[in-house]
Amino acid sequence: MNSEDIEKYSAKLSKLSLEIEDYLKKSEDSASAVEPDNALGRLSRMEAMQDQQMVLELRRRKKRQLLDVENAIKRIEQESFGSCMFCGQSISPDRLDAFPEVQTCVNCA
Repeated sequence: MNSEDIEKYSAKLSKLSLEIEDYLKKSEDSASAVEPDNALGRLSRMEAMQDQQMVLELRRRKKRQLLDVENAIKRIEQESFGSCMFCGQSISPDRLDAFPEVQTCVNCA
């Protein structure tokens, strides 16, 4: 992988990291517990609790993705970015373009 590609993926990963962190900050209030003293009807409270659980799950996935992005940035620094962690083969550029934080090639995934 040449230095131009590394710079492209580094910029992509930095942008993705900022987007995830921004989402996590914005969704903090939505993930808070539904207070029992709110003047909601029984069904409205159930819907609010379901919405809260969906936000919590999405936040969990985003936190995991943020860890993957941070690991990808470390792999760039260690010059191992773009290689499959299992077989050592190069990860295809199409796969890296879609998911720059990915650690495995298609065959090992």
